[in-house]
Amino acid sequence: MKILLVYPQYPVTFWSFKYIMNLVGKKASFPPLGLLTVASLLPAKWGKKLVDMNVDELKDEDIQWADMIFLS
Repeated sequence: MKILLVYPQYPVTFWSFKYIMNLVGKKASFPPLGLLTVASLLPAKWGKKLVDMNVDELKDEDIQWADMIFLS
């Protein structure tokens, strides 16, 4: 079983810190801890891939690779 865990991009608001992240040299302000916790509870033999859309783009290849997709 191959699981794709997707953390969606923050909407542009005051709380998303989009513009300040560039000033401090960061791409995102919060790691996707919920999805990481879920991934740790899945069987070890399952393939897992995490895509944080605040840092990287979701590619068609990622979707085609997965048997199941989990969204946060």
